Amino acid sequence: MKNYLLSITSIVFLLSSCSNKQGEKPQHKDIIDAVFASGKAITINQYKITAYTEGYLTASLVSEGDSVSTGQALFRIQNDVQQTQVSNAADNLKFAEQKVSATAPQLLQLQEQINEALLKKHTDSVNFIRYQKLIKTNAVAKVDYDNVSLTYNNTLSSIKVLEKQLADLKQTLTNNVTNARAQYEIQQQNNGFYTLKSGTNGLILNVFKKNGDLVKKGETVADMGSGKIIAKLFVAEDDIQRVVLKQPVFISLNTDKSKTYKATISKIYPSFDGTSQSFLVEASFIDKPAVLKEGTQLQANIVVAEKKNVMVIPAQYLLEGDSVVLVGTHQRKAINCGIKTLEWAEVTGGLRDNEELELPKNNH
Repeated sequence: MKNYLLSITSIVFLLSSCSNKQGEKPQHKDIIDAVFASGKAITINQYKITAYTEGYLTASLVSEGDSVSTGQALFRIQNDVQQTQVSNAADNLKFAEQKVSATAPQLLQLQEQINEALLKKHTDSVNFIRYQKLIKTNAVAKVDYDNVSLTYNNTLSSIKVLEKQLADLKQTLTNNVTNARAQYEIQQQNNGFYTLKSGTNGLILNVFKKNGDLVKKGETVADMGSGKIIAKLFVAEDDIQRVVLKQPVFISLNTDKSKTYKATISKIYPSFDGTSQSFLVEASFIDKPAVLKEGTQLQANIVVAEKKNVMVIPAQYLLEGDSVVLVGTHQRKAINCGIKTLEWAEVTGGLRDNEELELPKNNH
């Protein structure tokens, strides 16, 4: 029985000795304060290839990963009806141009009437002048003179009417040509909507439709990107105020977590993104991976502060409200803190190098 009690006493003593070894003194280390952000790799400029009209996709001229140039045809949508519209518009333009040509029947007919009226004018003019001389000598009756004068003036009026009709007809036919040409150009432009082209040099990222699929107006057929690849980061609301331009960033790709690549903050979006429930930030790579595919998921640490050789304590020894418990007295002591990380807390005042800390019970 005596030996049994001795064994228990020894165990209690050992446990007591272990608890006394929880003390920790401040250390001096380099410490970095960083904001964590998740994200993905994207091309700096991204575009959506969108359908301008509705129809069935008949030809996919590119696929994911293809490089394309400005103006290159990417997809074609069925346009049989539109081709008919273009053909009809071309026929209407041709017909309108024929009607305004110098050999057009309507114009020739009017011009012929004018020519005949001009010949009649010459005859009536000669007759009128002769009667003017005769009336002065009373060689003709007044009524005959009036009839000749009336005939001459009617011929002059007829010529003016015919010339006005010819001018109006030419203007009408010219307007018809202008309208027909405009309609033809509109139909050609509409026909162009059935061929989706690249607006810039870039890379096809995603294709969402295959041949035979119905494409609706305004629907995205593909995504494309151009320019260098950057990191698009999602920063929490609590951290965005600490992020500024040109801060260093250390990025780890999900495809190769063993390596870290350096980047720098290049853009901070001004508004909150409701879709991701975070603020969006862009980082440009300084150390670019040899192979980096668009859409690669990544993790990033944005360095917001960095200090050399400062006093630190393990984070688990720090109590809420920035205080610690000293070994021996078991009393709480308030301290001043700077940078805090998951592992360490910087001490800026209130603690000496030789003071030993006790691990708080709730942090065991």
